[in-house]
Amino acid sequence: MNALEAVTGHYRNQLAGGLQSIDVPEWQVDGKPLVIWFKPATNPKTQEILSKLFSEKKPIEATVQALIIRALNEDGTPMFKSVNKTELMNHCDVDVLIRVVGEINNFQAVDQDIAEKN
Repeated sequence: MNALEAVTGHYRNQLAGGLQSIDVPEWQVDGKPLVIWFKPATNPKTQEILSKLFSEKKPIEATVQALIIRALNEDGTPMFKSVNKTELMNHCDVDVLIRVVGEINNFQAVDQDIAEKN
């Protein structure tokens, strides 16, 4: 195995574990908390999109974009589309948005910490 195979193999292994999910009680669908599914890892291309927005001093837009990119339905299809960005930017509780995206982004780190303590 060479270095490139080690790097790309690690990424594939992270994705092979399937989707993770979080419940968002503030966002109700049919009287139940919205369940957001997501892949446990992101790639540099995705991070580059988000980093560009942060460097342009657009942290909330970056957070909305992260939700659009990372939020999936249970079947792995995107929950939101790029055309939803304006609606999310103008009609979303920013505190809940930040918490949800933070939970998605930190899910793996928290999960690993718990496993290491047990």
